Amino acid sequence: MHIRRLLPFCILALACIFPVSESYAEENITTEDINELFSEEEYPSDMDTLEEFIQSYYLLLESNEYLKQYKFLNLEKNQFLGDKKALKPFYEKLLELRSGLRQTVTIYQIGDSHIQAGYFSGTARTSLQQYFGNAGRGLVFPLRLAGTNQPDDYRISASGYFNRLNSERGLSGYALKMADGLCLEIATNNFFRGDNSFNKLSLLTSLPGMETKVEFASAEPEKNAEKIGNYYYGRVYWKTDVSKVKLTLTGESSTLYGICLEKEQPGLLYHSCGINGAGFYNLLEQQILFEQIGLLNPDLIVISLGTNDAQGTFRGEVFTKNLNTFMYKLRQFNPETPVLFTLPPDSNKRGKHNSDLDKVDKIIIEYAKENQCAWWNMNEVMGGNNSIQKWRNQQMSAKDLLHFTPKGYMLQGYLFYQAFIKSYKSFSEQSG
Repeated sequence: MHIRRLLPFCILALACIFPVSESYAEENITTEDINELFSEEEYPSDMDTLEEFIQSYYLLLESNEYLKQYKFLNLEKNQFLGDKKALKPFYEKLLELRSGLRQTVTIYQIGDSHIQAGYFSGTARTSLQQYFGNAGRGLVFPLRLAGTNQPDDYRISASGYFNRLNSERGLSGYALKMADGLCLEIATNNFFRGDNSFNKLSLLTSLPGMETKVEFASAEPEKNAEKIGNYYYGRVYWKTDVSKVKLTLTGESSTLYGICLEKEQPGLLYHSCGINGAGFYNLLEQQILFEQIGLLNPDLIVISLGTNDAQGTFRGEVFTKNLNTFMYKLRQFNPETPVLFTLPPDSNKRGKHNSDLDKVDKIIIEYAKENQCAWWNMNEVMGGNNSIQKWRNQQMSAKDLLHFTPKGYMLQGYLFYQAFIKSYKSFSEQSG
């Protein structure tokens, strides 16, 4: 294979590698003898093209080189499990997206404080969109207006009356009551070195819904809205990508559940919802959460819960019941959507390794096997039991040895991205 033909794919692969901190950006990762790595027999056929295979191979090759600096990681275990059947419909949609046969593939991730901070999902989103195309930032929410922490790749300010509804948790994890005349300014940035500009904005609210006036420096946008069950889904479109808009909401008071920012182009749409303190046990009564996830029509649901279920006094039979109830409610509105569990990372409880996490992992894996779901064993990949201290030594874990620093969450997101690409590549090779 001629080296000149391979060069663009090497550059693409390097662009997809998201450094965890500025200090690593100057590292020069090289690949030796790249023109000798392939034989004709290794190329997949039919469903996947030769160029697709080359690109995915180099993404893995370069990401491995980057991750090898963290000696405590177990990179050999970094792959999705149970995915060959469970994620087959999802992988097929990704192949269609890559082949130009599909406009968008949608992922919805729900998790706890590990996800709310946005560093895990932001890193994973940007890296995956480099490869599958960028269909937009996805879900955002004025979390700071709700009195909690918010990802760093967008800002939302407000003037007018609003208040947080503590009893309701929508598809973004929170809910805000909005009054007539409320003005919201939404601004995105490229914190994760991805393009977060957008030309489509959607609001999911309670009925009756509110009229949305959008101000920005371009032509008058197009609008449409529809009532879906108990919800009002308003959409605004325009031609030019922007990074800042001002919304004025008028009409009868309604509850805001989520704002979606999209780009009208083929690609991956990666929504993430993190809720501080969330577990399977305390989301069971949030019926609207499960209903609204279904409104997104996700092609994959990623569940990143379990850490908080393992805190306090743990009882396996109670956790099993909570997990089954959670999944039953999720399946009511998403009966056919593939599900991927990310098992909780290692952490401490009462000054030592939280052994209840091992029980949580076992129960989730048993459920996944019995119900055709996939899973990613983050605990195993990050180094196994007691590895949280090694992460702390590298300034990637917080002092509580339960949460992680931004650097640590970014590394987790990048590990997830690598496992994703590895598993997708394996499927695409076998689909010929």
